[in-house]
Formats: sequence, C-alpha cells, structure tokens
Amino acid sequence: MSRVILYTGKGGVGKTSVAAATAAMISKKRKTLVMSTDPAHSLSDSLKFDIGSEPTKIEKNLYAQEININQAINQHWEDLKEYLTALFQYQGIDPISADEIAILPGFEEATYLLYINDYIKEDSFDTIIVDSAPTGESLRLLSFPEVMTWYMDKIFPIGRTAAKIARPLVRPFTGGMPLPSDRVFKSAETLYKDLLNIQEIMQNSEITSIRLVTNADHMSFNETKRAYTYLLLYGYPVDAVIVNKIYRENTGDFFKAWRESQNEILNDINAAFGDIKIMRGYLMEREPLGVNELLKFGMELYDGEDPYNIFKHEKPYEFEKSGDNTILKVKLPFAEKGETNLFKKAGELIIEVKNWRRIVYLPQTISEKEPMGAEFKNGYLYITLS
Repeated sequence: MSRVILYTGKGGVGKTSVAAATAAMISKKRKTLVMSTDPAHSLSDSLKFDIGSEPTKIEKNLYAQEININQAINQHWEDLKEYLTALFQYQGIDPISADEIAILPGFEEATYLLYINDYIKEDSFDTIIVDSAPTGESLRLLSFPEVMTWYMDKIFPIGRTAAKIARPLVRPFTGGMPLPSDRVFKSAETLYKDLLNIQEIMQNSEITSIRLVTNADHMSFNETKRAYTYLLLYGYPVDAVIVNKIYRENTGDFFKAWRESQNEILNDINAAFGDIKIMRGYLMEREPLGVNELLKFGMELYDGEDPYNIFKHEKPYEFEKSGDNTILKVKLPFAEKGETNLFKKAGELIIEVKNWRRIVYLPQTISEKEPMGAEFKNGYLYITLS
C-alpha cells in the first residue's frame, strides 16, 4: 500500500519547500506524487515546473499535482451537486448562483481526501506527499471524514429506505420540487464508504505520517503546539516536527539577536517535542527552487535519514483495563483542564478541546459505561469509564 506523508504548518513557514524536497528525495527510489491541497498553490513555483490539475511528470518517478477544486468537485460530487443545484433552482435561485452554493461546506476538504483514496485504491504511487493548506484548513480537512460519516451514519440507516417509500406518495404534493433519486443516494453511500476508508488510512501510523513544519519564532511554535494537540485528539499520527528557516552562525552580527532568540525557541521546541523526531532546516543562500536545489535542501534537512521512514510509532489513544473499570488514555500534551470538556451520549464519548470536538465511538462491550472521572497526567488525559 502507498505511504502517505502530509506536511502542515502556519502559513509562510516553508512547508511547500519541505514537501517538494521530500518528494524529490524519495523519488530517487520510489514512484512519488507530491500534491498540493492549498488553494493558494505554490508547488509549481517551488519545482519550477508547470503543474496541472492531474498528476504531471516532473522527471523519472517524480510527479506533482495542483488540484483544481472546481474540476475535482464536479468529478467526485457530480450526482449530489446536480441534485442540490436543481433543488436550489426550484426555490427560485438563479442557475449560476444555484450551481455555486451547491458546493456545501466540507466538499473541498472531502475532495482532496478522495483523490488520496483513489490513488491508494489504484496503487498509482509508492508514496504520496501532501503539501497541505495552513494549519486551520488542514485540521478541517482531517476532521471532515469523522464529521461527515457521523451525520451519514445517523441519516442513512433509514434515509434511503424512507425515500423509496415516500417518493411516490409525496410527489403529487411537491409541486415539482426535485426529490433525491436512487443514484443520488448511491453516490452518497459510496462517498460514505470512501471517507471511512481514507480516515482509517490517515489514522494508521504504519501508512501515514503527519509532519509539522514551524519556524523558530513564538507565533509558529505556539500554533504548532496547538496543531499537535488537535491532531492527536483526532487520532492522527505525528512523527516529526521540522523547524525551518533557522539562521546559521555565520550570518554576522546584524542577525545576532535573531539567532539568540531562535536558539531559545529551539530549546523550548526540544523540551516540548522531545518524544518525536525534530529536524532543522537552515536558510540557504538562495531560495531552493527546482529539483536540484530542493535535493540539496532536503539532504541537509534530513541529515542522512531516509524521509520515507516512519520516525515515530504511536497510538494517540488506547483503552486499558483497571479492575472493573476501563481507562481511555488520550495523548493531549498541551491541552489544559479549563479548555477541555467531556460528555457522553449513547455509545459516543465526546471530547472537546477549545473549538475542536472529537467523537470516540466506544466498543460495544463498554458502550454502557459512563465517564466517572478524568485527569491530566504526563501529557495524557486519563478518562475512567465505569
């Protein structure tokens, strides 16, 4: 199965250069695709190559793709979009506007993931490198399968059957309002299965690695800590932090204060992320553009390591037995008690950290247990279910 490596970080930290350099290195041994899911694509600039909306061959074993989101939505959501457009037009919205608003929130995020899912199913590439959007958009991208599948899980056990029964009965009273066809339901069900599959792949640390790119400044460092916490909350495997754009010691007296500030933050990063791989990328004499310059940058960045490797195997959460109780252990290293909420609904345990919510589906054997207590200890949230 294909290996997936996703790079994310605050805007401007250099994740596109890191992703492109990684792809260039891995392509020396394996067929590799680097794809951009950032609406403001810069992969073409980094590789100095005109990249299309389909995989474009750069050189032997190296391909790149800048996804055209409108084209992609039409490809993956054609039936659903066609139905929604007709529904909005029936409600009096002009055809152009109806076509625009038929792209519901989450369509874009899901479409990017569906591309990855397709390439893995087709075994198109040995490695898929994802140059993702800045942190907030990446978190929405990765949280979308869970949100979408939760809604569809609630709707579809009865939705399609009810529609089949109701459609002939209600059609005389709809006044021409379009009703979803079996084809629309089939399209939604296929989407549901694909999203479940890609979520499983993206959470599998044997296949997927998420790497956080940051700079040695306070704003980037703080955002990286938050991103790490939220990614772990959703069960995604983070195996490395890359600190980019570090000033070298030979940059002269003018940059002395900057170097001192960066060194302080580098010490903080080492302390905060000491249990995962930390790599350093230094400012080069010129921006690394084109495959050859990216390879130089990548060789220094990985310093003898193979970027294809998995640098950390970790389960973001796991269940443990404690007498008659069950303990859910969730790694949340930078979360705080005051910003964390916990509650249970039916067989679902909901964990909230600030604005992000994770639904943990409890195994059938403990679905009736209730949370009786929770505590933070050594970077983990321990939840006692009894």
